[in-house]
Amino acid sequence: MLSIVFGLIAICLGFWGLVKYWWYMVDLLVAILPLVLIFSGIVALLAGIKNTGIKTSFKDKNGSKENDEASGDDAPQSRKKDE
Repeated sequence: MLSIVFGLIAICLGFWGLVKYWWYMVDLLVAILPLVLIFSGIVALLAGIKNTGIKTSFKDKNGSKENDEASGDDAPQSRKKDE
C-alpha cells in the first residue's frame, strides 16, 4: 500500500515538473535523441549481422576451416530435430 502511495506521489510530481519546466525537457530530449539514435542503430546493425550469418562466414575465413580440415570430415553433418 505504501509503495502505491509513493508511486502516485512520484507520478504527480513528475507531471508537475514536466508542465512547469517544459522547455528544459525539450532541450533534454533534443540532446539525448542523437545518442539514442546512434545506440539503437548499432544494436540494429549487430542484430542484422547476427541474423545474416556474416559473422559466421567471417569466422570461417579466419581459421575455423583449419579445424574442420584437421578433423577429416568432408561432408557436412545435419541432424533432424524431430527424430
